[in-house]
Amino acid sequence: MPESLIERLRTSAELTHRSLNKEIIHRLERSFDQPAPTLKTENWDESRVNEQADAWDKIAGTWKSDVSLEAEIEALYAARTPGREVTL
Repeated sequence: MPESLIERLRTSAELTHRSLNKEIIHRLERSFDQPAPTLKTENWDESRVNEQADAWDKIAGTWKSDVSLEAEIEALYAARTPGREVTL
């Protein structure tokens, strides 16, 4: 864990009169208070999906898979970190 993050957690723990461990647990538990975002394929921007599939095809060379392109794309989107911008 980065030292700067540990220091921020220590400061917060002191302010809330918690141990460092309890502060970390408290923050992790709070992170589950909000429902996890879901990805609905019917809301996808088809042109953007095709653009990304084309980019992946160029990067990978020949696309070989046992599953459909749609299943591959859905798996890739599910594995992405929410909020991260991708520049192609």
